[in-house]
Amino acid sequence: MASKKYTVIFIPSNSSGARRFAVGRGTLWITALSILSLLFLSIILIRDRASLEITLASLSPLQESAKAQRQVLDRFGNRMKDLDTSLNNLKKMEDQLRIMASVKPRKRGGNIGLGGISKNDLPERLEGLAPSERRYVSRLNRQFLDLEQRASMQSRGFTELVSHFKGKRTLLSHTPSVLPARGWFTSAFGRRTSPFTNRREFHSGIDIVARQGTPIIAPADGLVIKAARDSGYGNLLEIRHMQGIVTRYAHLMKFLVRPGNRVRRGDTIGLVGSTGRSTGPHLHYEVRLNGVAVNPLLYIVDAQMARR
Repeated sequence: MASKKYTVIFIPSNSSGARRFAVGRGTLWITALSILSLLFLSIILIRDRASLEITLASLSPLQESAKAQRQVLDRFGNRMKDLDTSLNNLKKMEDQLRIMASVKPRKRGGNIGLGGISKNDLPERLEGLAPSERRYVSRLNRQFLDLEQRASMQSRGFTELVSHFKGKRTLLSHTPSVLPARGWFTSAFGRRTSPFTNRREFHSGIDIVARQGTPIIAPADGLVIKAARDSGYGNLLEIRHMQGIVTRYAHLMKFLVRPGNRVRRGDTIGLVGSTGRSTGPHLHYEVRLNGVAVNPLLYIVDAQMARR
């Protein structure tokens, strides 16, 4: 039995040239099913898109909150870096104070009270964070515990020093703990290339470049034992303090004290010059312990000033 067919007629708007097409029943059904399938698929896509937009809208506040939390954590991390730098500076100052007071370095370690979040408690409080954020917070917690321990040790160290200093005020007043002149710290203690011979040689002090006539102050109490010309040193001033410490000041333009004078820390003792073996106005400053030159920076409390 022949398949039943349908005739489809297309009539243009000018009513001429009409076209006829014969369409079988099977083809018609397939076309109808295809159209229905496309409509059904379109409805599903529209619904999914609406659902996705709702989900994204609900996630937006969470993303903003996560961003804000991350910014807080970053600021917290930067603050901890600043604290780490401060503790390092305090440790250096403590070491210098111990040298000044002839106190042995404190022992590391010991039983120190600590607080903070324990390693076992930490994961339970971070379940809502992404793995990367959890690792970041865990690292900050370890740094916090380290800073807390170091701060406790530093507090004990300074407490020990304060107790020691109370009985040694006279000794401290005779210890050269400040720079004798303001200027630019240019040449360090130790081996250096000589500006005159271009060879390596030992530099027994530090050089502070300053303008001609800049005041030189006594870095500690003491007795002036020399104020005279001394070949390469030019005008040389020496002050004897306590415990075998003698300080030297070379290349002076002018002496403002003379042998036999007692000076106090902060008294003006001379003026910066360029006498003797010198390439320009500066102060050559030495600290000698029992006749042996030592690094003056070991005694200077304000190390930052020494590098200006």
